[in-house]
Amino acid sequence: MSLMEDIKTDQRTQILVAGMVLFALIFPAYFYYAAGQADSDFSVSGPVGNYTVEGTYSYHEIASGSQFIDDGSTLELIANSDAAGDEIKGKNLVGVRATLTYTDDESASGNPCVGYQTEDDQVSASLEYPEMIPTNGQVLSGESIAVEWHASDIVDTTVSNMSEAGIRMLLDGDGMGEGEHYLDISVEVVEGSGTGNCPTTDNGEEVAYTIELISLEYTIEMV
Repeated sequence: MSLMEDIKTDQRTQILVAGMVLFALIFPAYFYYAAGQADSDFSVSGPVGNYTVEGTYSYHEIASGSQFIDDGSTLELIANSDAAGDEIKGKNLVGVRATLTYTDDESASGNPCVGYQTEDDQVSASLEYPEMIPTNGQVLSGESIAVEWHASDIVDTTVSNMSEAGIRMLLDGDGMGEGEHYLDISVEVVEGSGTGNCPTTDNGEEVAYTIELISLEYTIEMV
């Protein structure tokens, strides 16, 4: 009796053939599903898991100077990344910062003038890089304001449930930082007070500034 006749007439043969067909259909589908599950837990650069991220920042000056800014006035500055030259070549640029330094030179000259106390002038700054949200606000002497385009909060921490490739996406500057950066510095004089005849001299502030690009070198290790 031929196989075809057995399939037509023999129940055991029919069951065997049906099982073989079912296995042939399900087996590839199972491995396709399993491969998909594996892809969800692995990236090109390794599996999803916990990683320690360690980084070192460096700063590259692109502008500096000092200028007297009158009360109620704003100094507008433009700094270009070209000023850093080859120092930033191949660097992972992740931000820019501006540091301001000044000393209130307010004085009172009157007679009599008793118990005169100076008040710090208000120096505010706005730092902007094209297509990035500007950082602005009052800046105390010696403080910095910065614009960043990386996830600085994960540096020197342990990151959970991420792949190495995903972490690198958060830390790489992707070519940003080149071109022009804009810094505006404004001064508002705040006069002090005393008892008696206390005319003051306080027409503004001499403000020194430094603008620097920020680069990051980092390492990623799986825990």
